[in-house]
Amino acid sequence: MMIKRMVCALCAVMLSLSLCACGEKTKSIDMQALENSMVSADKTLPEMKVSGSWDENAEKAFSYISDLEYNKIHGFFLAYAADGMAYEIAVVQLKDKSDASAMADEDKNRILSAMADSLREHVQSRVQMYKTYEPQQVQRAESAVVKTDGDCVLLIMSDAPQNAETAFKEFTK
Repeated sequence: MMIKRMVCALCAVMLSLSLCACGEKTKSIDMQALENSMVSADKTLPEMKVSGSWDENAEKAFSYISDLEYNKIHGFFLAYAADGMAYEIAVVQLKDKSDASAMADEDKNRILSAMADSLREHVQSRVQMYKTYEPQQVQRAESAVVKTDGDCVLLIMSDAPQNAETAFKEFTK
């Protein structure tokens, strides 16, 4: 009788543990520390201003770089040149690799792709602005890097984007 109770208790514990492990959860990234790491790694950057998901007006700041619904993101930061020149670094981390851990992989990839497309549209709007107001900045803006990595989408607009990208990979591994 005692053995049956122990087996039942063990089965209940195993079932509970297996249910807790369901779904791919987002590994929380300290966006302020990531921003510091990426900006510090790129010595070509001028003085940068920063906004992110930790700010009081985070949703409004996010809408500057993307039209994706804010409730789909886990966190983000945007570092941009204080003098308005074509230097920007942004990382957006999506919730549960999209916005729901139960979503099919194709939906997760669709959300990541939509975020990357949104950042590319932001870059194109910056290119158009620079063509009008700061033509010498156009080449840097046109060379901006937009990539997905896991549940994150990166935008790097600088003279040495590989430095910030390497810092991102080191920080998130």
